Amino acid sequence: MSISILKFGGTSMSDHHTWKKVLSIIGSYDQPVVVVSATARTTRMLLKAADYATEGNTSKKEAEVAAIQNRHIDIIDGFLEGSSSTEFKNRAFKHLEACIERLNEYLNVIQSEGSISLKNRDAIASIGEQISSFLLVECGKAAGLNCKHIDARTIIKTDSTFGKANPDLNKISDEIKSLQLNIDAGSIPIMGGFYGEDENGDITTLGFEGSDYTASLIGAALMAETVEIWTDVSGVYTSDPRFIKDAKPISNLSYSEATEMAYYGAKVLHPSTLKPLQKLDIPLWVKNMFEADADGTKISNAAASAKTTLALSFSTDICIVTANAPETLMGYEFLRKVFATLESVNLPVELVTTTEASVSIAIPYSDAVPQLISKLLSFSTVSEEHKLGLIRIIGTSHSTIGTMKTSIFEGIDKTDIRMMSFSKGKKNLNIIVNEEDLIPTAQIIHTNCFSSN
Repeated sequence: MSISILKFGGTSMSDHHTWKKVLSIIGSYDQPVVVVSATARTTRMLLKAADYATEGNTSKKEAEVAAIQNRHIDIIDGFLEGSSSTEFKNRAFKHLEACIERLNEYLNVIQSEGSISLKNRDAIASIGEQISSFLLVECGKAAGLNCKHIDARTIIKTDSTFGKANPDLNKISDEIKSLQLNIDAGSIPIMGGFYGEDENGDITTLGFEGSDYTASLIGAALMAETVEIWTDVSGVYTSDPRFIKDAKPISNLSYSEATEMAYYGAKVLHPSTLKPLQKLDIPLWVKNMFEADADGTKISNAAASAKTTLALSFSTDICIVTANAPETLMGYEFLRKVFATLESVNLPVELVTTTEASVSIAIPYSDAVPQLISKLLSFSTVSEEHKLGLIRIIGTSHSTIGTMKTSIFEGIDKTDIRMMSFSKGKKNLNIIVNEEDLIPTAQIIHTNCFSSN
């Protein structure tokens, strides 16, 4: 029988009703291996408790910890209501209490020191997955499934880059043998995503979308038939369906297309998640746990189908900072100083337009922007524009602005475009507009691009 890796995110793990759906899906597979996130919002709550501890705010810290504990008690009570056996509940509560006790130990250290190390931050952030995975196993057993808890630390070996650890693929390949033994014995392994451990035995986390990455690493190490990411939408969409009314799911994507979409801000899996599977040509599915029979999106190495445009993404809270060179500064020297300044404040850049005498930089607004402006003012004059939005048309097959006129720009001729860039090689068009025009403009462009796509 073939192995399927099933990953369930925070939305899937939000309450006892969704846990029943999760276990129903798991039970429909022959040889599933399950990776789960923390329950919805738990990781944020854990880190908030750590922040309160750092501030010395005991009452808020304790309230946050109590809220974490109580929400998991409610899930277990709700799931096991009416169960004649108490053994599942007893084991679940014992594990929960041990995790909360360990959390409090970390928080007490943080509070006494008045600061938090990256190592302790990872240890605290991982507790949500340590709780959810074990509790789901006990609920699975109560539902008649042969579930077995696997501590992710025994499989996912990493370096010591806390917060964004790099997996050690050779060690993972060695450790996966123990997981294979459990599969061969007929059990359903369930483990938390997002975390692992370094060679010193310290807990590490894999960073952004770490649970997806865990699923991908496990799938590659086991040479699984498929990896499936179960979420709350039916696959990858042409745009965000919460805002774009005619956004539609994409049935098939190549790994290169999915990677391109991820790099340019579309809501798709992080490139780190895709790489281990792409090398082995293991298909990845994005599916909807609330509509389990929906097709979803298949991502594979298969040749991409012909698409006029791949997707449209957008983001808010963009600002444009324009630096103008003084007459005394040569063009190449001015450009060097501008980009060195950007590097010094570690700001992500969305778009740049340049001449020898000026540079306009579109960046997401953050607390670092005033710092950037202050540094730029030391050698240039600076102007700012705020409350802007960025629209990205990803993977457009149009080769010139002329051919885009009717298919993209028709209907937005009165929109005040603040900045624009187009790359024929990258097949991406980026447009910055006033924030109030963002969604209406994105909607018109999406309709133009995808009405016949």
